[in-house]
Amino acid sequence: MFRQLECFIQICKEGSFTKAAEVLLVSQPTLSQQIRYLENEVGTPLFERLGRGVKVTPAGEILYDKAVSVMRLIEESKKETHELRHARINKLLVGISPVNFIHLAPSFLKFHEQYPDVILKFVEAEDTSEQLMDGNIHIGITDEPEPNKDIHMMHLYHEEQALVVYADHPWADRKVISFRELADLDCALWAKDLHIFRLIQSFSDKLANTKFEATSTIILLSMVLHKMGAAILPVSLIESFSCQGVTMIRLMDPTPTIEIKLLYPKHQFNNPFVQAFIHDLLEFTKKL
Repeated sequence: MFRQLECFIQICKEGSFTKAAEVLLVSQPTLSQQIRYLENEVGTPLFERLGRGVKVTPAGEILYDKAVSVMRLIEESKKETHELRHARINKLLVGISPVNFIHLAPSFLKFHEQYPDVILKFVEAEDTSEQLMDGNIHIGITDEPEPNKDIHMMHLYHEEQALVVYADHPWADRKVISFRELADLDCALWAKDLHIFRLIQSFSDKLANTKFEATSTIILLSMVLHKMGAAILPVSLIESFSCQGVTMIRLMDPTPTIEIKLLYPKHQFNNPFVQAFIHDLLEFTKKL
């Protein structure tokens, strides 16, 4: 089909089978055969013979516009693929939290295996949208709300949140509790900059008040380990430390989740490494 479209476009440009055959360096019978194949494929004549020349039929005019677009896309794809394969050593800056890194590490390893000359630099970026617009990172993986109009956003996955307590906490033998029961919890630990806190507030003002606060989930987990209280944290993070003195309790009615998103500046999508990174990440998160 690629060769047939190429022949068709050239005949349209030259207005002649003979001239098109000369440009394409093929015999006229070969060119005619390619057009017959194409006409059989689309089910209608594409040219009318006019003496030594040809005229494009109405159906041919429709096909011409589409064929030119297809050929342009093919050429662009070939160019981008070549650039990707022959690119010099480069660096991709990814803004991501430690929790999300734990979840997505296999995808990053796959990318590294495919493009070993690309340096992946992971930074714990706050205000991801701002960091993207300032050019400090190429890609952001975050639970931040809607970005500005110059940032493209893609859904990756929903991260379930659960209660984590220290091993000898009074609730440590429980597997599941309702969200409302958290109102009876003493020494709760929350990260007030996380939107999960708004859900907590909607159930209990008392619960929302705490003696300790932190902006990092890693710090919150450390506080639980030191028996400073209990916290709601991502399941993947809790499971990573489940054998180190903490216990996870699932939450119901509701089960809180956080949407993890992929952000990048719209102009960055032309970067072949960004495209490949995003493709691998989306394929990986489909399986989560």
